[in-house]
Amino acid sequence: MLVLCGCAATFALPACDDGGTATEGDRPEHTPLTQTSASDDVRLTVTADRESAHVAEIIGLTLEVEGPADIEIEWPDVPTLVADFAVEVLGGEETATEDGRLIRRRHFALDSNLSGPRSIPTLTLRYGDSEVSTDPLTIEVLSAIEGEYNPAEFADIEGPVAVQKPPAFRPVHFVVGAILLAALGLVVWALLRRRSTAAATAAPPPPPHVWAAQALDALLAEKLVEKGEVQEFYFRLSGIVRMYIELRFGLMAPERTTQEFLVEVQRSHALRFGHKDLLGEFLTACDLVKFARHEPVGRQIDAAIDTVRRFVAETSPARSHAAVEEAAA
Repeated sequence: MLVLCGCAATFALPACDDGGTATEGDRPEHTPLTQTSASDDVRLTVTADRESAHVAEIIGLTLEVEGPADIEIEWPDVPTLVADFAVEVLGGEETATEDGRLIRRRHFALDSNLSGPRSIPTLTLRYGDSEVSTDPLTIEVLSAIEGEYNPAEFADIEGPVAVQKPPAFRPVHFVVGAILLAALGLVVWALLRRRSTAAATAAPPPPPHVWAAQALDALLAEKLVEKGEVQEFYFRLSGIVRMYIELRFGLMAPERTTQEFLVEVQRSHALRFGHKDLLGEFLTACDLVKFARHEPVGRQIDAAIDTVRRFVAETSPARSHAAVEEAAA
C-alpha cells in the first residue's frame, strides 16, 4: 500500500494516473478579508485570502464553523451562491479543541474573468432550528490593462502622404540579389546540416519514470521546506506528478485545473480505479496547501515525498507489465 499524504489527510495508494507546465511567479503577501458572525454557541467565519486580485488570479476562500461537536450543520451552497466568481471546491477538515468543541473548515478557490468590484454575498449556515449569517465581502478584481479607457485621447487621422516612385531596377541589382540569395541558401543549408547532425548524435530523452525521479531529486536539493517555502514546494511537487502523468499516460495534466484533470482521468483507461480516486484526493489535498494556506506538518511532507517516489516506481513500464502478467496468471 502507498501512503498518499498531501496536507490535510493521509491517503493509501494501492500498489499498482487541476503546470506551460504552469510556472508560478512571486506570490506576495495579501491582506485577507474576514467576516464573523455568532449565534447562540455557534460562530461562522468567512475569510478571503486577499482584498484584491487580478483577472483570472486564484483567490482562496475558507468557511470556518466553531461550535459544539454534537450539532449537525448545513453548509451554504458556495458554488451556487457566489455567482460573481468561478468556484472550485477544494475540500475541508475538522479540528477538536481542548474544551471539547469542534472547528470545521471548508476551502474553495475563486477566480473571475471580469474586472471591477466582485461580491461574496451573505452566507447562511443552518444548524438545528437556528441559523447564522455573515455580511457580504467585496473583492476588487483588477484588469491586466493599465490606465483607464479614454476615447478622447486617440490621435486624429492625419492627411494623405505622398507616395514616392520607387527607383528603377538595373541589371546590377539582379546580380547582387542573386549573390545574396545564394549566400543565404548556403547559410541555411549549413545550419540545417549542423542541426540534423546534432539531433542524430544527441542522447534520447529519459523515460518518464526516470525524468520524474530526477526532477524530484532536484527539487529536494533546493531545500525549499527547510527555507520555509512549503507552499512553493507543494506547487513544484504536484507539478512533477502532473507532468509525469502526461508523459507516462498521455493525459494532459499540467495546464488544467484539478477538476478538469480528474474528469479526463475518470474517462481514461490508463489508470486503475483505485489510483483514479486516490490521485484526486492527493491533488485536492495539495490544492489546500497551494491555495488555502494549509500548513502540513513534517511527517506529512515526508510521506508526500515518499508517496511520489513509490507511485512513479510502481507505475513505471516494467512494474506495469509485471502487474499485468501476474493478473493474467
